[in-house]
Amino acid sequence: MKKVTIIMYHYVRDLTHSRYPEIRGLDYSLFIQQMDHIMEHYRVITMESMLEAYSKEDFSGIPENALLLTFDDGYIDHYTVVYPILKKYGVQGSFFLSAMAVKEHKLLTVNRIHFILAEAERMGRMSELVSDCFVRMDKYRLAGAGIEENQKIYDRIGVPNRWDSGEVIFVKRLLQNELPEEIRNEMAEELFAKYVGVPEDVFARELYMNMDQIRCMKQGGMFFGIHGYDHYWLGKLPVEQMKKDVDQALTYFDEIIDRDCWVMNYPYGNYSEDVIEYIRQAGCLLGVSVEARVAELGKDHPYTLPRLDTNDIYPKGNRG
Repeated sequence: MKKVTIIMYHYVRDLTHSRYPEIRGLDYSLFIQQMDHIMEHYRVITMESMLEAYSKEDFSGIPENALLLTFDDGYIDHYTVVYPILKKYGVQGSFFLSAMAVKEHKLLTVNRIHFILAEAERMGRMSELVSDCFVRMDKYRLAGAGIEENQKIYDRIGVPNRWDSGEVIFVKRLLQNELPEEIRNEMAEELFAKYVGVPEDVFARELYMNMDQIRCMKQGGMFFGIHGYDHYWLGKLPVEQMKKDVDQALTYFDEIIDRDCWVMNYPYGNYSEDVIEYIRQAGCLLGVSVEARVAELGKDHPYTLPRLDTNDIYPKGNRG
């Protein structure tokens, strides 16, 4: 059985000398070391070769020790740091962008959360951040919102994992999908203003790639796929809202993808049978998830191919 190691990256930057050294990212020097390791031990393949293999249901052309490089969220790092390095090594990366960030120059909630946490951790203010969340939930509760008691929510969702503490997980989950969308977005905006203190439109233009940069990378041989429009947990959305989010992303990125043969990367790794069936009907051929293991071609579901995190390969960094 043919296997493909699919690696997932997010931020790749000079962390030590960046404005936000506490962000959960991979330092560019470690990325170069990882690329050296990858080039020695793997065969980096293109996403097109995967699409061809699946379209023909023939995996014989996939080499042993095959590896795909994938990069989520469309950060400027991918243009300024990653792209030149990939060109130097002569390999392709596959990039998955949320359309709203590029089109509207708005911060995705996931990124508000990243930088709120980075600043709170840098300043040793994580307990204050949790308290700020409690205070804001109390306010909404008094206004009539049906929100569970603070400590009960914390105990239920603030469960540490292999990457993050309970406090960090609590803030992430609370602002990602625990609260009603309008409330969590308003809370995230308020907390971003308090802890980061940079106008969001300015921050967004510095954080994400623009279409000119994306076109340049596409012309340079990079692959682009879909990561939703507004970086929602697609599997948790009402079906019609999920369809609208996918359609908006496809429409905006029409010039950089093949509408008859494209790849989906689910925000937060979240999907449902409804999501898979809809994207299949819309021309999607493959999907990648966040399940941490090597993909087994022909055995794993083509719409939920697993990926390893950058921290799962040598040398390990501060979580990519």
